[in-house]
Amino acid sequence: MIGHQRSEVLAEGERRPGRRLLLASLWLLPALLAACMQQPQPVVAGTPATASSSGAAIYERACATCHDGGAIQAPRRETLAALSPERILAAMTTGIMSAQASGLSPEEKETLATYLSAPQTQPGAAATYCAASPTRSSALGYVFDWGMRPENWRAVGKDQTSIDGENASGLKLAWVFAFPGSTRSRVQPTVAGNVLFTADQFGTVYALDATTGCTLWTVQSDKEIRSPLIVGTNAAGEPDALYFGDIAGQVHAVDLVTRRVVWTVRPDTHPQATITGAIRLHEGRLYVPISSLEVVAAMDGAYACCTFRGAVAALDVKTGATVWKTYTIADEPEVQGTNRAGANKFGPSGAPVWSTPTIDPKRGRLYIGTGENYSHPATSTSDAIMALDLATGRIVWTFQATANDVWNAACPSGPNCPVNTGPDYDFGAAPILVELSDGRAFILAGQKSGDVYGLDPDNGGAVLWKTKPGRGGIMGGIHWGMTTDGKALFVPISDLSVYPQDAHLPAQSGMHALDIATGRILWSTVLPDVCKGATWRCSPGVSAAATSAPGVVFGGSLDGTLRAFSARGGDIIWTFDTNRQFDAVNGITGSGGSIDSSGPVIAGKFVYATSGYDKFGQKGGNLLLAFSLGD
Repeated sequence: MIGHQRSEVLAEGERRPGRRLLLASLWLLPALLAACMQQPQPVVAGTPATASSSGAAIYERACATCHDGGAIQAPRRETLAALSPERILAAMTTGIMSAQASGLSPEEKETLATYLSAPQTQPGAAATYCAASPTRSSALGYVFDWGMRPENWRAVGKDQTSIDGENASGLKLAWVFAFPGSTRSRVQPTVAGNVLFTADQFGTVYALDATTGCTLWTVQSDKEIRSPLIVGTNAAGEPDALYFGDIAGQVHAVDLVTRRVVWTVRPDTHPQATITGAIRLHEGRLYVPISSLEVVAAMDGAYACCTFRGAVAALDVKTGATVWKTYTIADEPEVQGTNRAGANKFGPSGAPVWSTPTIDPKRGRLYIGTGENYSHPATSTSDAIMALDLATGRIVWTFQATANDVWNAACPSGPNCPVNTGPDYDFGAAPILVELSDGRAFILAGQKSGDVYGLDPDNGGAVLWKTKPGRGGIMGGIHWGMTTDGKALFVPISDLSVYPQDAHLPAQSGMHALDIATGRILWSTVLPDVCKGATWRCSPGVSAAATSAPGVVFGGSLDGTLRAFSARGGDIIWTFDTNRQFDAVNGITGSGGSIDSSGPVIAGKFVYATSGYDKFGQKGGNLLLAFSLGD
């Protein structure tokens, strides 16, 4: 089932004769790049590339406004240099940057792609394949995906790992895998027994030996994959399927025996719909969180903003058929006038579901967090925690933390920036469900405002307590995910200052622990800033999701440092700098960078973490690192 096989194409279930493998060019660069407002000046098609229209000159005219820092979402010039000329050219011709490059001639595009890239540093499709399949029992014993359990604790116990607060200081680097040609490592690994599943920004799905990092097999999709692959198992506990979403909003089911697609569906038809959070598999259904790239498309003043409504869809695991779908905004958008550029304004819109749904089997509920509205009118379901009926998708209750938060990436001054703009205080981290030994239940929700809420699932989401361990801001507060041991809640705080309004309070970048019963802060570890002289947006902020094992909490910082904190008092007991080059097991040299989005995964005696994130001016990279306690 997981034997030696090099590559298959994930395209409608079979390889097409004579068809070249796609380079995922449609989604090559970050989606945020697509709305960069600086357009190239019109040129005459077919004009030869001359000295006067050299790569440098073309870049200054058509690209520099965004890529030299004018748009925080756009990758910097040095990040683009990690891509091959072929991939940059594909992005400009048929991919994500085709609209921005439409005024360039074919010759100018080729000149620009050559100028931006660094061909001598480009790895090929090198991979070290395992000599044989790893030994495995008939039953896996464990499968660790995004939340490590349906309640999204992001924690493992003594029966799942030998790592704890007493021995974590002894972790050593075991192996490094480098994603060829990549500039970000966004996909959190999924560990199923002794097989590790991951994917890269070009749509390549990897099955690796979890012990050595050698490649068991790969399959190729044509869209970027940004969230973990979910493993389905058969009655014997053996993995039989992979499920994942892509940047185009598609959900794929792959048979692990044949490694061919079983079905592909797109549960939301909006052209900007995407899947950012992990899909949740539970009792024969896949619960799919649906978010949107429209928040960035709004940067284009000619774009009719905005029409997307966040949603969750329940799919049949065998067929992909939609069992139910619930929008976070009930009303369909309508024309609300025109913007300053003369384009129609639509609303209500937004309230995307960025993160993984949380399952509550006892109450038959599904909990989700939502983001801000993209356009007026504001709704009561943005910046909210929502409880849905697991069987039907019916909305049971809604708790809104921040009202009237209407914001998009056109702010603060673009034509599509809403009047009376909000602070952009998403719930980007998945809610956590905990039931204490005395029977009290809490939904724990962390917001970009820096606030953490303890909500009552049995009383309409009533606030039991509220604590503010972080300063908050557009890139502040809690971003991707908290973790808990069932008694304490461990809260990573980013508090990266992007706009002046974010800097009104001291940053609390680091790790914090709260008592679940009361919300009281048990300890706070604010991290030192080691970023002096950095040319990229460097910060000690812990934006990526955190993960815990008995007595220890792991968190990675935007400065590229991975740390282990004592769960008892917050002391730093282990540190590893990922922001450097490594010789990878797949035969290429890889580089680390900012740690963001995906959090560490703990399984057996190993900790797995990614490094490199080229968005928002942060440092790109292409690493998957494995740490072990040794023999």
